Amino acid sequence: MGTNLQQLLPENVAQALCRTLINSLWQGLMLAILTGLVMLFTRKSSAAKRYRWLVGLLYLFSITFLFTLVASLTSAPYIDPITPNNSAGPADLWELLNYNLLYIQNHAGIIVLIWLIVVCARSFKMLFGFYALERLKKTKVGRIAADWEQKVNVFAQTMGIKRAVSLLESAIIKVPVAIGYLKPLILIPVGMINALNAQEVEAILLHELAHIRRQDSLVNLLQNCMETIFFFNPAILWLSSLIRAEREHCCDDVAVSYTKNKVRYISALVHFEEYALSNPGLALALTGKKGGMLQRLERMAANRNRSLNKLEMAGLALLVLLSSVFIAARPGSEMASIASKAPTAISPEISITGGAITRIAPTPLTSEPWGEIFKKQKERAAQKRILEQQKAESAATTQIEPVPISPELRKYIHDRELAVATHQPGAVPLTPEFKKYILNREIAVANRLKAEKAALQRTRPTDSIPKK
Repeated sequence: MGTNLQQLLPENVAQALCRTLINSLWQGLMLAILTGLVMLFTRKSSAAKRYRWLVGLLYLFSITFLFTLVASLTSAPYIDPITPNNSAGPADLWELLNYNLLYIQNHAGIIVLIWLIVVCARSFKMLFGFYALERLKKTKVGRIAADWEQKVNVFAQTMGIKRAVSLLESAIIKVPVAIGYLKPLILIPVGMINALNAQEVEAILLHELAHIRRQDSLVNLLQNCMETIFFFNPAILWLSSLIRAEREHCCDDVAVSYTKNKVRYISALVHFEEYALSNPGLALALTGKKGGMLQRLERMAANRNRSLNKLEMAGLALLVLLSSVFIAARPGSEMASIASKAPTAISPEISITGGAITRIAPTPLTSEPWGEIFKKQKERAAQKRILEQQKAESAATTQIEPVPISPELRKYIHDRELAVATHQPGAVPLTPEFKKYILNREIAVANRLKAEKAALQRTRPTDSIPKK
């Protein structure tokens, strides 16, 4: 299946998409940390300022994603095919991560195929939402009293909205919604005007007009697209939910600034909370997401912005801790020394032949890509592990005792030779010294058994011959 996908897509596109999606995970980690910092340091700022910061982070992530995708399409993969450390020492964290990334890269076709299937399904759902909104404009709707249409036009002109705003009653919706960008439309439930007093209805209409003036439908469209593409990224989903909440706060502030009566506006919100939330997700409804009304009421009553809750604080602290662990576990001193050198610095190579170490003439690092530098560092680390293992085997040959080879050691030698013969990844051949040690040990055991047998024959008593 993955091979068929790679045949349908242009060359290297599947691998570039896979690398971009994988990179979006650590980019999302950085995004979550920045989002948490924004929420913490803007607790006393206005809702509009917090909204601009959060939307700016969403734009920044979008630009970073496009830049990463272009860079992946125009560059070859440089993941180093290093296998995990099979020695007795602890495995290197970056080495294991690199090995897992190599496995993902080898299965890029099937990963991108699954991602495309989910994205297509979610895109179809989003398109169906647009279709539902269009149907909502024409199904079971009716005109409202002329005086209310006139009031909406007056409010729109006062708020600086140059486009004509329509006002209709709908028998389907249960809360007011603002739909459209070029031809904005406000739908209100049938009978709501009669259920509320005129001042409360005006406050609700100002809230919906605030969505139109702020052009929130464009940002809402971007959010839906990002949630469709990065459905697997918790940072995007969290940031999008925060943007929706702050957007409602901004519209609440606009409505209160025009009504000049916060108590009346809070009363209107409380009255609307008794309606069930059943509007499509692409519309901009008065009550926002389910469960958000209480937060909005608390914010306006206490004049206090929302901060991070305990779960979000714990998640943010965990992200910072994980980031610190990965940074601390990076290839430290060797990479740092290379980075601190000039472009003409030299890097001596090491060659291992039959257990002997040979230093090759140093080679300049002029204009060498960082991917190649990292790859050479990993190769030298692998050679260093092989050298340490060969030293351990050579040390075992210094004293040969006539002790039989244990079954476990024989099985280890057999498995290692089989791995080398079948060219398994990470297989290291036995050194000649170790093979000689095994042979000498078997000879010593055979000589010991021969000597013990001869000594037994010498000490055996001779049979007595009876005399006649």
